[in-house]
Amino acid sequence: MKITTVIEDTSFNAELEAEHGVSFYIETEKHKLLADTGASAKTWSNAEKLGIDLSAIDTVFISHGHYDHAGGLPGFLRLNDHARIWLRRGADG
Repeated sequence: MKITTVIEDTSFNAELEAEHGVSFYIETEKHKLLADTGASAKTWSNAEKLGIDLSAIDTVFISHGHYDHAGGLPGFLRLNDHARIWLRRGADG
């Protein structure tokens, strides 16, 4: 299993953007997953710089509906229209 931080509040890599929010890319032998989507399109810019193929992600988990964890979801859906999206009932509020 490989876990890559796509975006979070700080960055130790000058090429990557940081913002309040979080997103992790998780790759296993069978799946390519995304845990949360960060707050904005900065997440997708970082993913590209990290060599993550967003079109290959098959599952997205949203931990809760706050903007800093789910705000990037609309942008993700423009890049990937087939991933299964999981969130708990009432996660939007």
